[in-house]
Amino acid sequence: MSGRSNGTVAFAGHRFDVRTDETFHPDQSIHLQNFSPEKSTAPLCGQLTQIRIHHSEDLFRGHGARLADAQSLEVLPFRGEPYLDSRLGQVRWWKPDPASHLPADHLYARDTTGRLHIVLHPGTDRGERYALRVIREVVLRCAEHRGWTAFHAAAATVDDHGVLIAGPSGAGKTTLITALAAHRRADLVGSDRVLVTELAAKLVGVPISVRIAGGTLSALAPNSSLPPHSVLPTDFGTSRKVSWTPHDFAGAFAVRVRESAPLRLVVLPRLYDDDRDISVAFPGAAAARAALAAVCCTPHDEDWLHPWFADRTRSEGELARQAADVMDDLVARVPVMQVTAGVHTPHLLERLADAVARRLP
Repeated sequence: MSGRSNGTVAFAGHRFDVRTDETFHPDQSIHLQNFSPEKSTAPLCGQLTQIRIHHSEDLFRGHGARLADAQSLEVLPFRGEPYLDSRLGQVRWWKPDPASHLPADHLYARDTTGRLHIVLHPGTDRGERYALRVIREVVLRCAEHRGWTAFHAAAATVDDHGVLIAGPSGAGKTTLITALAAHRRADLVGSDRVLVTELAAKLVGVPISVRIAGGTLSALAPNSSLPPHSVLPTDFGTSRKVSWTPHDFAGAFAVRVRESAPLRLVVLPRLYDDDRDISVAFPGAAAARAALAAVCCTPHDEDWLHPWFADRTRSEGELARQAADVMDDLVARVPVMQVTAGVHTPHLLERLADAVARRLP
């Protein structure tokens, strides 16, 4: 596969050989490094996926012209992002649906050998980010095959104890990992999707940006590494957030990006737009399992709606049984703690971090 190699990189135990055009190599390398784990990498699966990134106007326009005349089917592999799925010979292509909000500056392809290709127009804004879309999808499919289960969750480690922070959007997951990083020097494992291995033994992070809200930023002590909270609304529940790479987030708090950790505690946060005091409860097994089932992303994920760059190797029924077994093991082996608080509670972040730390071994 031609192009300059960015080296073999591993995410969540799956290896990737990423190659780019020479001129695009520095930008792509830096972006991958900003998501790469610094310690405690996950065990390797033994598989290698090749990704070739073409940063070429001639290729982009040539393939785009051929795809314009090809038969296509609209697909929605990722929530809110429709693509047109076509075949040119034996190569499968995906291009943004022209009727969507997606920029028409990139194409995806999978050739007959299984290699994945990204074709970018040279004027693409932040074109280096498209490789992570491919990597995340492959990581999720590989994890399913290995018997792991994905959750809508964040994760961190406090003194090498892994904490899974599970909940729907707006529950307070990022606020809690920020509290642990700022006040307990917790390493970052994951921010939006976290994998739980068989027997609920370990947490493994998926390489996704950390999105932090203005309200959480405003609760932190002044820090030159943090964006000013004035750039964002601080109203509770706002969807506008600043997006950080994992390394940017970790660097702001002088912690590390860690890929895996032994699972020691599950936290179910629930923040409200008031000043209610922090309360901690330990729900029974049935209630804890129901809460986890509500945010389990295997086999159905609210964002990754359908397999895309990598095919599933196991049926949805098998994956559902696998997830059920993992959740049974979770509630049987790991304490599940519910934390409720108001976002206007004084010293919220410090007190949240203390509430979690006191429940760890």
